Amino acid sequence: METIWAPWRIEYILDNKKEGCIFCNALSKDDDLTLYKGDVTVVVMNKFPYVNGHLLVAPTRHFSTLD
Repeated sequence: METIWAPWRIEYILDNKKEGCIFCNALSKDDDLTLYKGDVTVVVMNKFPYVNGHLLVAPTRHFSTLD
């Protein structure tokens, strides 16, 4: 596989990493990247995507496994 060159991601790579769960952080914010907050899921856009239209759908509660 060839390396994907995505220069716009350098801000993410060099940024200080935030504490806590990325999904809980998305739930607690009210920004333009959060498209939907429901009882069981949250839908957010990737701030530093490799491709246009990349969305993340995540559960609103923590799970220990994907089973």
